Amino acid sequence: MENYDGLFENNNAEPFDKGKWVEQKREEREAVYQMIDDAATAAVSSGEQFQLFLNVQARFDRYSASNVLLIAHQRPDATRLADFAAWKDAGVHIKKGESTINLLEPGKEYTKPDGTVKTSYKVKKVFDVSQTTALQRHETTVSRDKRLLLNALVDHRPCEIEVSENLPERVNVLYQPADNKIYVRQGTDAEPLFRGLAQEIAKVYLKQKNLNCCNSAFTAYSVAYVLCRKNQLSCEAFRFDRMPAEFGSMDAKSARQELGTIRRVSNMMIGDMNRVLDAYDRKQPQKQSTNREER
Repeated sequence: MENYDGLFENNNAEPFDKGKWVEQKREEREAVYQMIDDAATAAVSSGEQFQLFLNVQARFDRYSASNVLLIAHQRPDATRLADFAAWKDAGVHIKKGESTINLLEPGKEYTKPDGTVKTSYKVKKVFDVSQTTALQRHETTVSRDKRLLLNALVDHRPCEIEVSENLPERVNVLYQPADNKIYVRQGTDAEPLFRGLAQEIAKVYLKQKNLNCCNSAFTAYSVAYVLCRKNQLSCEAFRFDRMPAEFGSMDAKSARQELGTIRRVSNMMIGDMNRVLDAYDRKQPQKQSTNREER
C-alpha cells in the first residue's frame, strides 16, 4: 500500500532553536528597559511631560511606575488595557495594523549566586480599548460627594489633624513636623481643603516612611495632583511650569526613583481612600432596599 503520510510533513519549517528564542526575548526585554529609561528622563525634562506622567498614573494607579512610564511613552491616552487573549475571550477583535503596547510582567523568582532573591520579568503585549472593535464606552464620571471624599482621605490619617486660626496668610493646611500635626484653617472650602490635606498628608508619609526624594514639597504637591485627578476634583490650581532644579541633572535611574516615590505615596493614599469608599458603596444597595421595604 502506498504511503501518503509525507504529504502532511512541513519540510520548510525550521527546527525550534531555543538559544535563538532566548536571545530574542532578552533583546526584547532590553528594548523595554531602555524605553523605561527614555520615558523617565523625558518625564522630568519638562512640566508638560511630567504632568502627562501624573495623568497616566492617576488613571492606572495600580500599575507600577515603570509600566506607567511605558504607557505614557507608547499610548498616553490609553484608558483600558488587555492582552490579545483577554480581548478575544470578551469577543473583541484587534483592529488591523494596530501596534502592541509593551509592558513588564513579573515572572518567577530566582536566586543569584550571592544568595539574593530576584524576580524575573517578561514583556507583556497589550492593546488599549481604542485599538479594538469594542464599542467605546463613554465613562460616566462618578461624582462623589466632597464630604465623603474628605472623610475617606482623613479616615486613615497618619497624624492628628487640628483646626487652627493661626495659619500663615493664604495657607489653608499646614503640616508641622515638630508637633506631628496637620493644622487646618477653619471654614476652608471642600476642594482647596482636599488639595491641601492630600499634600500635607503626603509629607507625613514621606517623613514617616523615610522615603527618598529630591524635593519633598514638590513630591507631596505631585501626589496631591494625582489624588485630585483620580477623584475628578479640579486640578486648575496646580502648575508644573516650574520644575525643581534637581530635575535638570537627573539620570534615568534617579528619575525612576523619584517617580516611583510619587507612585508609592499616592498608591498608599488611594488605597486608604478606596477602603472607605468601597465600604460606603457596599452599603448603598442595602440602604436602598431598606428604604423600599419601609415604603
